[in-house]
Amino acid sequence: MARITQITDKSQLPPEHHALADRIVQARGGLRGPYSILLHDPAITDKVDALAGALRSDSELSGQDFVLTALSVARAKDCLFVWSVQAPNARKAGVSDQAIEAIRDRKTSGLSEDQADLVSYVQQLAGGARVDQSTFDRLKERHSVRWLVDLTVATGHFGLISGINNAFEVPPSAEGDKLPV
Repeated sequence: MARITQITDKSQLPPEHHALADRIVQARGGLRGPYSILLHDPAITDKVDALAGALRSDSELSGQDFVLTALSVARAKDCLFVWSVQAPNARKAGVSDQAIEAIRDRKTSGLSEDQADLVSYVQQLAGGARVDQSTFDRLKERHSVRWLVDLTVATGHFGLISGINNAFEVPPSAEGDKLPV
């Protein structure tokens, strides 16, 4: 149970914020997770949702890169909600169960070299303050500077989302995967 009342229906909002709620429902299937908390401040919610949309539509990250980033941050932060939603999304994006289990178990077996570097980069950034030079260089050589910027912003975004879920104790999705903590 979340620490505060979750906003799960647009009727809980003033009418001037119904369009924002409708946009979130259309994009995410409902008002849940961090949005059920964020909607206590609709102006901030609008900006966070805009960033999330830009990361999905304008980023150089592939769908697999995006969900691997989400899972890696969720694991680094032990965020039950993000893990519960993103593990099924990872499977839909073509990420193997072996890779998902490796991230869950904090191992590299089951990850390709590129996946292992992405997970390492994200977890170093989400769990600390710096990324080691060799991991940074390998990803930059394989991808691009813009890709690294997008990866870094996505990591920060999921750090924000995980922080909201963890601070307000948003429960995991009942239909999603469970994360052992």
